[in-house]
Amino acid sequence: MAADVSGEARIACLNHKGGVGKTTCAVNLAAGLAGAGARVLAVDVDPQAHLTASLGLAVPDGRGLAAVLDGGLPAGEALVGIDGLTVLPASSALAVTEIALSRRNTPPTLLRELLAGCGGFDVVLFDCPPHLGPLTRQALGAARGVLVPMTPDYLALQSLAWLMETLGATDGPAVRGIVLNRYSDRKRLHREVGSAVAGHFPGILFQTRIRENVALAEAPSHGRDIFRYAPGSAGAKDFAALCREVAKRFGLAGRART
Repeated sequence: MAADVSGEARIACLNHKGGVGKTTCAVNLAAGLAGAGARVLAVDVDPQAHLTASLGLAVPDGRGLAAVLDGGLPAGEALVGIDGLTVLPASSALAVTEIALSRRNTPPTLLRELLAGCGGFDVVLFDCPPHLGPLTRQALGAARGVLVPMTPDYLALQSLAWLMETLGATDGPAVRGIVLNRYSDRKRLHREVGSAVAGHFPGILFQTRIRENVALAEAPSHGRDIFRYAPGSAGAKDFAALCREVAKRFGLAGRART
């Protein structure tokens, strides 16, 4: 039943367009799957460290993912446990690390190799930066599937088409899911974008829509995921439903009590 990071459920949460709720999805999927019984590792690969901050964590000097990628700290010693979830946190030091990765022409398998000794997880979620640089390539090199959060507007739809084309031209993992965030069924534009995504990328769009919800915006400022901050909110209900879909699509049904 136990799976290490070489298992199937390694998911890169990715969109090169900022402001689409990528970290919101990564944080709450990780927390929701962990709360459902899966053993989850959330890896913050973004120098902005929004996943880390959203969970109320801070990285001391010489710790976190930057130290791991720089070779100064084994990955297992950088892990932090919080409310049943395991996190490999980040800090702004990752920005310098990214430059070093580029200068050294580091192979995209480095992060996968560094995480190889961190066993016992059913699912690993990577929160990627909002660009396709060296850190994102490391996350893609460690992942086996990509989940793309997007907002329901036409600029995001154009960016999605470009992202899908770009990822399709690489040897990296395939996009296994698209989730619409900040969605309102009352808005015609949102419905039209949803229909367009479903038509252009059949079988990839998740049925669950993450509705516009104040609690989802408030939770990070309290250092909590939506399930700990507002368990009765629409945001918590939507992410619980999305967790069930993700568990089914990524083969986690036997590991998470969804």
